[in-house]
Amino acid sequence: MRHRLFPRLSPGSLSFVVTPLVPLLAYDDLPPGSDVRREYEGEAVRITVPAGEPPAAVVRQAALDALASGAVASWPLLALCFVTFMFGLRANRIAGAPLAWAWAFFAVVCAALVLLVSWVRYGVMLDAIRAGRRQATVIAATPRRLRVETNGPFGAGGYDFPADRITRLLARRGTIKDNRGHGQRVWHLALALRDGRTILLLPGRDRRELRAIELALGRTLGLPRTSEGAA
Repeated sequence: MRHRLFPRLSPGSLSFVVTPLVPLLAYDDLPPGSDVRREYEGEAVRITVPAGEPPAAVVRQAALDALASGAVASWPLLALCFVTFMFGLRANRIAGAPLAWAWAFFAVVCAALVLLVSWVRYGVMLDAIRAGRRQATVIAATPRRLRVETNGPFGAGGYDFPADRITRLLARRGTIKDNRGHGQRVWHLALALRDGRTILLLPGRDRRELRAIELALGRTLGLPRTSEGAA
């Protein structure tokens, strides 16, 4: 029989033992290039999320998200520029070819402003994603229990909860503080407990990865399905 090294969940550390190789699912709802591993054995599932650099697809998506949010965030400045521009046109009574050049220059200024805001947001988003991707996490779930071991820039910890203490799992976007106390707004998996606590896991991962993990764990633990949200 083939064997592979799998993480063993032990308090405060990620150790390894030899476990029989479990075949992966024939289908896969994880995004291309994902390094997340889901392995099934009967009713149990083990999910390994290693530390590493974000793939090109994640970087491209971050750039698109930054451009969209930058355009939305720029509208007050664009409105101010437009009012100032129109006032200047009327005050100076610009017409003809100079008017066309003025509109062209105004369009260039607006585009540059949006790109500047988007570039700043892209840098912040990419730094947060890279920080989250340095977090290594192993999750093991059965219909009766959930165990988690995690270690990285967002702290180290181990969790062991009976399934009936978990109310829901939700892939969402929100702010998580790293071990230096800096808040990072990233996609993550929120684990809500009956005592009111919420455990935040897998910061900086692609939303499709988080959604696939949410569904896999939800099926195993028998949790109701939820939809993605934002915090």
